[in-house]
Parts: sequence; structure tokens; C-alpha cells
Amino acid sequence: MMPRATELCSSLGIRHPIVQSGMSRVAGPELVAAVSNAGGLGILAALRLQPDELRAQIRRVRELTDAPFGVNLWLHPAVVHPAAPESIEPRALADVQQKLNEIRARVGLQPSTATPAQFPELVAGNFEIILDERVPVWSIGLGDPGAEMVARCHERGLRVMAMVTNVDDARTVATAGVDVIVAQGTEAGGHRSNWSDAADEAGTMVIVPRIVDAVKLPVIAAG
Repeated sequence: MMPRATELCSSLGIRHPIVQSGMSRVAGPELVAAVSNAGGLGILAALRLQPDELRAQIRRVRELTDAPFGVNLWLHPAVVHPAAPESIEPRALADVQQKLNEIRARVGLQPSTATPAQFPELVAGNFEIILDERVPVWSIGLGDPGAEMVARCHERGLRVMAMVTNVDDARTVATAGVDVIVAQGTEAGGHRSNWSDAADEAGTMVIVPRIVDAVKLPVIAAG
């Protein structure tokens, strides 16, 4: 964590410079509260939650901790406006299902060739819940919030934290007015928060100094 980020954590009442990621189906209220109670910043995963579920989980976090916490939303265009399942190219669908069937066979599940169900459009509704509940921190993955969404957060007293993997995207979210940037290196596990065609991605020890030099915002290093 860079010095400016340490100052931001202090202003939020976070005692230890640790931010727990908002992993879907893992980062629920109990984990979030445990991290925040320990002095870090717990992040609640909202990717697949219906708005009423998200509100209930936010309120559950508040039952478990008085410390600051955040809620994470993905802003990738394919999540904000999911593609219709019938638009999937048949050959691509068959190839994916074939590979998944190999995995299903190893874990004792039935094979499938079915078209997946429609991914629900949840981002807009969940963003309104985050604003309405005045969550201390809105955490963003895989996308640019734009100036309007950031301004609405600031009107409600929310801080905005955006994860990026390259300098161009860091400058984009900085222009939108976010409060803190999470710089993520190529060695990150699972997916990374890349949504553009920028070519300057690198490992954590390389990309973090580049982003620190490129923006005048607090920067948190993520592996």
C-alpha cells in the first residue's frame, strides 16, 4: 500500500492496510465483518445478489460490525448488460460444454449441452441499494464507473475504489473521480480486473509504481 492509500485508510478508520476482496459466493457478511473488526476493510460481494438480498446482507454486516466496509460490483459491459444466451455462437457453446463435461465427469455430475440461463441484469438495481444504504466504500471491478456514478456516490458520502490492471485504465478511473485505485498485477489468481485492450499490463512490482507515477490518487497494491 502506497503512502497516500495509508492516509485514506486512516481517514476511514481502518487500522491495518489490508483490503479483503469481494469474491462472489465467498465474501458474505460474516467474512466482511471479521475483516473489518480486525482493522482491515471487508468487502461484500454483490455480483449475483438480487437487490433485496444485497440490502439484507449490508444490514447483516452492520449488525456484526461498526467498522467501515465496502460492497463490490462488477462493471464489465457483459455484466451491466448481459448478452442473450441465444446469441452465443453454437460452435463456441459446444466447445465450452465439451470442456465442462470433462470436469463434470471427474466430479460425478451429469453432462450437458444446454444453452446457459440468462445472466440477470443486477448492476443498476444494486448500485441504487449501495447508495440508499450509504455503504462507506463502493468497490469496482472490471469497469469504469464514469463521472456520474462517482458523483452520486460522493453526494451520499461514499468513497469509491476501482481496481485496474494497467496505466490507461488507471487514468480513466482517475478522470472519473474515484478516491482510490487498486493496482492489480498479472500474477493475480482467478480473473483480473481488465476490461480494455491496453497493452502495458505487468506484474505487481512493475505495474504498481507505473500507476503511482501516472495518477495523483492513493494506490493499493494487489497481487
